[in-house]
Amino acid sequence: MDLNEEISRYPGIMDKVKQLGKVKENFLNKKRMAEAVELWQRFTPEELEQLEREIQDAPILMKTAVITPTAICYYSIGVFFAVPVKDIVWAYPRIIKESMNFIPTGKRHQIFLMERNGEQHLICQASTGPITKKTPASDALEYMQSVVGPVRKGIIYGYSDEIYNWFYGDLEAAAARIDEDSAM
Repeated sequence: MDLNEEISRYPGIMDKVKQLGKVKENFLNKKRMAEAVELWQRFTPEELEQLEREIQDAPILMKTAVITPTAICYYSIGVFFAVPVKDIVWAYPRIIKESMNFIPTGKRHQIFLMERNGEQHLICQASTGPITKKTPASDALEYMQSVVGPVRKGIIYGYSDEIYNWFYGDLEAAAARIDEDSAM
């Protein structure tokens, strides 16, 4: 299956992909392209039609991610990924402080998603200065919660050791609990 060919069936999705970057398979991203195809195949035709309608008005966050009630889409290393919201169980930010010779030089803000099967996705990242008050990852996570929250209420947002241990202790039970909370 050719991902570009599949995406081209949906002009709205294709336009958004073009805004993010060019999707092209090469020897460096062959495995990632296969992962993107597997994710794409999880969508039903109805969900893809819904995504087609939603993605046109969705803003691009941190230059690489698009969040809709149907899918979290992101662009990474020449590959377009669309993760079904129905499979997401956890979303959290990570901030990495960078320094040189113990002098702060900047911060890298990242957002990660975890699927019910344990797969993790780095959907976007941005860099800021060492003393800035900007919080792009937290702002993007809040936006994600406002868009995806009404559709799948059970997703856990944020990070703590307790949450980490819960997911990595028994992922199946955690995913079942999130599905149960989302059905309410």
